[in-house]
Amino acid sequence: MFGEDRYELYGLPSGNPYAGRPLDPLLSPSDCELILELEGFIRLAMIQAVVEQAIKEKRPAFFLIVGVGNSGRTTLANHVMHLYRQAAAAHAPEFTFLAHGAERGDMTHDSYAVLCSTLLSLRNKMKGHQIPISRELGDWFAELSQKGRMVPLNEYDLQEIAESTARECASREAGFGIRYEGVPDKRLIPLAQRVFENTSTVVVFTVDDYQHANTVQLTEADRQAFGKQGHVCDLNALTPRQIAALATDRWNGTSPTPFDSEGIQKVFGARSYTIGQALRHLEILLDLRLSEYERDEPWPTDDLRIHELWIRLKLWQRDKWNKLDGIDG
Repeated sequence: MFGEDRYELYGLPSGNPYAGRPLDPLLSPSDCELILELEGFIRLAMIQAVVEQAIKEKRPAFFLIVGVGNSGRTTLANHVMHLYRQAAAAHAPEFTFLAHGAERGDMTHDSYAVLCSTLLSLRNKMKGHQIPISRELGDWFAELSQKGRMVPLNEYDLQEIAESTARECASREAGFGIRYEGVPDKRLIPLAQRVFENTSTVVVFTVDDYQHANTVQLTEADRQAFGKQGHVCDLNALTPRQIAALATDRWNGTSPTPFDSEGIQKVFGARSYTIGQALRHLEILLDLRLSEYERDEPWPTDDLRIHELWIRLKLWQRDKWNKLDGIDG
């Protein structure tokens, strides 16, 4: 990271454009511009069509996002929620969107408890937005809150609560969406689909794609069962062409991008990279280029160009330094 005066050499308005973080258009609308299809990495048009059709037909839109760490699961889940809110607002300009996000720390292996927590969270959000709750729905919420696990409600009771919540929100031009981050028990997925199957909403699940005892192991049968009501989005490693597109499309400084597109494809073709890993490499390479530049002439200039041989040298140096880990131990 450098001072803004150094990034200004590249005409960058706000620092390194490859700095990675989970994007959330619900909180920061400008994040929309950073979410890229990257030649098929994600299919934004398909996702938008799905949520628009679901809203039109007043039915749920279910999404299952699968990928390893740094693959963009949280960012895509947030963007799905944003697209749903945007599509709903097109039909009701004063639309209020209640977003419930269950983060990894909130998730447990007790799927019933997770669903109860979701519904009670929606109750609180209705109150927070001054959406009236009928006596009947209020009684349901009270029973759900008081009985908890002692006398669990039937899943179809939960379904009735979800439907009533959606109806009463809709009467005030409001709706809700749900994001479950890092699902720890796959039984949550069909249970949530059943509870919300008659509700106009969006529910997004993210699942870790690891062969590990502590992660969900989705079978092909699980995926097919989900696909009957929802849509599966696999976030795979980027191809070299997609990494080159990432370097170009994320660039918001003086044209053209300093990265050699063909060089990136050659250098990054030796191993696989998630989008998070690719962004981190591009971020560091840009900063290294600036750290070696001692002049004040702005880009475009040859000494600020990031070409294939220079990238190869820096990655070779990185590998050498990595091999020094533990050399004194």
